Amino acid sequence: MTEAFELSQPLERSSWLETQLEPECLRHPGLSGVHQLSDGLDAFAARYLLMQKAERSLDIQYYIWQNDLSGRLLFSAVLEAARRGVKVRLLLDDNNTPGLDDTLAQLNRHPNIEVRLFNPFSFRTLRALGYLTDFARLN
Repeated sequence: MTEAFELSQPLERSSWLETQLEPECLRHPGLSGVHQLSDGLDAFAARYLLMQKAERSLDIQYYIWQNDLSGRLLFSAVLEAARRGVKVRLLLDDNNTPGLDDTLAQLNRHPNIEVRLFNPFSFRTLRALGYLTDFARLN
């Protein structure tokens, strides 16, 4: 079991995101600030920008993360953020991470990145066999 970590940086100054959002929050008190991004390109651009601008922490959860162009760009942005001192927690569904074991292991070795998998496979190389024999996954 892993312990959660706290941010060691004092919160005496506003982050870039707080600076951008504070006027909107004051104009719309009581609203959540949730904004639906229904276009894939807009959603990617928003995530990429937030990763580039992150100053303290990134908490990222994905059901599907593939080793395609967008996946590699996001992994790169995560690593760049960690190198800037940003604490990164990445939670991925292991059902949808084939071919990413080496990349995830590399990211997890960074002191500012914590990678966790849910629905983990016991046998990393026999993933297909796990789909057929792991009945606990069938729910």
